[in-house]
Amino acid sequence: MRVYLVDASVAARFLLVEEFSDKAEWLLQMFHDGAVELKAPGLVRYEVGNSLWKAVKQRLIDIHEASQKFSQFIKLKLDCVELDEQDCLSVLTWAARNDATYYDSVYVKACEKTGAILLTADDALYERASKEVPTLHLRDLRKD
Repeated sequence: MRVYLVDASVAARFLLVEEFSDKAEWLLQMFHDGAVELKAPGLVRYEVGNSLWKAVKQRLIDIHEASQKFSQFIKLKLDCVELDEQDCLSVLTWAARNDATYYDSVYVKACEKTGAILLTADDALYERASKEVPTLHLRDLRKD
């Protein structure tokens, strides 16, 4: 079974219509069917919440819809990857070495820790992470 570690750029597409949302929707269906396993660090909740806040601020959805979507996301119960103190220090080092945000670097470390494939729709993260961990851009996700 394929194991993907999804970042917020993918997880937000479970809830909001953006480029490649159709692929995110298909992935979510595969997860529900038990065909793939999805993992994410706890950070993803905060980043998805922030994406929903931005959608409300841009008047793409109202706060009621955002709350419902966030509740749906939490109920997915993605397998949460916890990072210990040493992992968190390693994230900081990776971020500095790769000129990446700490947030993005958490996903890379979580992949190292779990052996999962990082699945992202973030071009910059894809470029940086693919040099060190198995990484797939959401646009390249195949229905096979």
